[in-house]
Amino acid sequence: MKRRNVLRVLSAAAVGGALVPLTSPTRSSAATNGPRAADLTAHWDFPEGAGVTTREKVTQSTNPINYVFNDAVYKPDSAPLWSPKQEADGVLSGALLFDGYSTWIARGAAETTLPTDGLTVEGWVAPRAFEWGDEGNPSVIINQQDKGARRGFSLGVGRHGVWKFEIGTGDAWYEVAAPQSAALTAGKWAHVAAVFSPADGQIRLYLNGESVAQATVPTSARLSKADVPLLIGRHNQPVVINGTFAVNMFNGLIDELKLHGGALSGAEVAAGHQADLNTFTGGTIPDAAMEMDRSRYEGDRYRPAFHFTAPNHWMNEPHAPIQVGGKYHLFYQHNEHGPYWHNICWGHAVSEDLVHWRDLPVALVPTADSVAPDGVWSGASTLDANGVPALLFTAGNDSIRPNQAVGLARPADPDDSDFAEWKMHPTLVISQKADLDVGADRKIRFGDFRDPFVWQEGGTWFQLVGSGVQTSSGTDIGGTALLYTSTNLTDWTYAGPLMVGDVAAHPKTGQVWELPTFLPIGKDAQGRERRALLINPAFPAGPGEYSSKYVFYWVGVWDGSSRKWTPDSTEPRLLDYGDHFTGPSGLVDDKGRSLVFTIAQDRRSEQGHHDSGWAHNAGLPIVLSQREDGDLAFEPVAEVAGLHDGAALVNIDSPTSVSDANAALGSVKGDLLHIKLTMEAGSAAQFGLDVLRSPGDEERTRLFYDTSATELGVDRTRSGNVSSAVPDLGIQKGPLALVGGKLTLEVLVDRSIIEAYANAHRSITTRAYPSRTDSLGVHLFGEGSTVTSLTVWKMGGMAV
Repeated sequence: MKRRNVLRVLSAAAVGGALVPLTSPTRSSAATNGPRAADLTAHWDFPEGAGVTTREKVTQSTNPINYVFNDAVYKPDSAPLWSPKQEADGVLSGALLFDGYSTWIARGAAETTLPTDGLTVEGWVAPRAFEWGDEGNPSVIINQQDKGARRGFSLGVGRHGVWKFEIGTGDAWYEVAAPQSAALTAGKWAHVAAVFSPADGQIRLYLNGESVAQATVPTSARLSKADVPLLIGRHNQPVVINGTFAVNMFNGLIDELKLHGGALSGAEVAAGHQADLNTFTGGTIPDAAMEMDRSRYEGDRYRPAFHFTAPNHWMNEPHAPIQVGGKYHLFYQHNEHGPYWHNICWGHAVSEDLVHWRDLPVALVPTADSVAPDGVWSGASTLDANGVPALLFTAGNDSIRPNQAVGLARPADPDDSDFAEWKMHPTLVISQKADLDVGADRKIRFGDFRDPFVWQEGGTWFQLVGSGVQTSSGTDIGGTALLYTSTNLTDWTYAGPLMVGDVAAHPKTGQVWELPTFLPIGKDAQGRERRALLINPAFPAGPGEYSSKYVFYWVGVWDGSSRKWTPDSTEPRLLDYGDHFTGPSGLVDDKGRSLVFTIAQDRRSEQGHHDSGWAHNAGLPIVLSQREDGDLAFEPVAEVAGLHDGAALVNIDSPTSVSDANAALGSVKGDLLHIKLTMEAGSAAQFGLDVLRSPGDEERTRLFYDTSATELGVDRTRSGNVSSAVPDLGIQKGPLALVGGKLTLEVLVDRSIIEAYANAHRSITTRAYPSRTDSLGVHLFGEGSTVTSLTVWKMGGMAV
């Protein structure tokens, strides 16, 4: 059944100020560019196909197009985005693409004449994605409104593609919304028209020439013009997120946008729609060409080239990696609207070698009437009994508590090796229960239940879900990974906590564990399987200073038959010392390797995210294994060598002094480098490597080993902090034993991200934002130490 049309009337005393004078446009049946063309008061047909301005056709005035890279901060200037001009696309050739957060057109309040006794707004739109709809506001297609004063008008699209038209008369505010059955479809062109016709006592909506909704208004109603600019693509009164990002903005293509100085009839709207169809080759609505283009960031001095990034805008955890038919699939948390956390969906990419990635369409999005109307958050993947991939995801639904549960999705076409389209299972597969048994005098932290991790042993699937445990009185005990089992992926049985943390003893491990990742690392002397449990701590009760900085791990013995894991110690161990390595996920590939993916936090300011247009990137995938002492060993995948751009720039394979090695490094300049270095401590109190170093050492990021403290660290006091969220980047460090008096570093420099792996046992993932363009050098230090070996390569990009 269709939902009832929405009509809301806000009555109030009349607001002072004169109404817009009634105009009497000439009626004409001679239609050019649609019916009653003489009634047009404004028409944006976007004929340019390129550039930073567009011409409004009626007045022949030029309107500037606002866009973040018109005056770029971190890259060369570039123009707003447009779809390609193609003759077959007729009137939709070369439409303007609104990026969802920075593209809009402004026109002065007095530049457009609007009658009071009738108005028609129409245009072609192809939404790329739909916003969450903060404060109930739609993402505006066009508006000139002051809703608080009940003046003006707005046409926009809201949650899940439901679009609406709003009119203010000074004493009332009228709204009419299309039913869900007439919602817009992401990625598809649609012709929308909204008619304010007080003579008929109606507001009407038309989709592709057909009536889809109407509401009643008094015949005495008159439009009261708002004394604010007319905006296309941006809300006049937007909600602002993080003090920086104006939401309620349109994301997608707009073309043939028209304001008519009167109320068109249904027949006239249909005729105009048909006239546009006649311009398309074969009368077929063209494809909406608006794939996210990575080239818009060319020249960005801080955007990584060979670490995986979302094609545009925001990403956080890469997750749910899976290998099927020789291809690795990776999903990630993504906001299609801008470089901020909101409207989270699952991005998707595929690779044959773990380092070169090809973008695929978004896999999962929040949709109406699904198990996840409010967000599709992190999860995992596995193969079902038929070898077909399945996704387990955190389903967000704000209408229930907790608003987090586990959903299931499968490929729409299992024969498509890209698995480009996915369908959600109609019901949840696991919901958190308040009475889960987590031990005597304990209770689950109800409301925190997310980030499934899944693996299979024989005919049984195991699933971990992150949560927290409290005392029966509500005091936080620590995070937990809850264990479930299933024989069919849809029916799951609770088996208890795999492990519970101790936040009092170890405050940095959090009240809640997110993204539990549980991977095999080898066998012990008795042939028992050893696994590593990696967790991302969360702090819903604070303090915020520990958030999104750490991954802790434990190693121990796993017995799948008894569902029991016995860690070697309850003491948590920190994997990475750099404060930027978070959000683990993983898989076992066809080579038997346990692979882990992470998110590398960029820790930039919100303004830095806004001005750059992107946020965060993945770390390089790493391989877990077991050291001789039973602890965890890890290093980057060997496939990283496939990113080498040419032969080695430097290759030292015999003991060499630091000064002679620096002479060989003198010609090395770059911010895309792979460095393998072994140094013997000798008599040096401190030794190591500087990267992103300016010629005079004014700027550099220093990776060091302190022999007396037996610590590995990074000194970023001279790294440069352009756009950093904190002014003092400081020093981060942690314990590490040398091996035979030697330190072996594998260092990857990718513009603003630096990853250093030490003795295959500890790592430092860090960021640097140099202010100098010549901070590109590599330099060794440590008088008394010896360079045993050193190789340096230039690196290429990850995109295929």
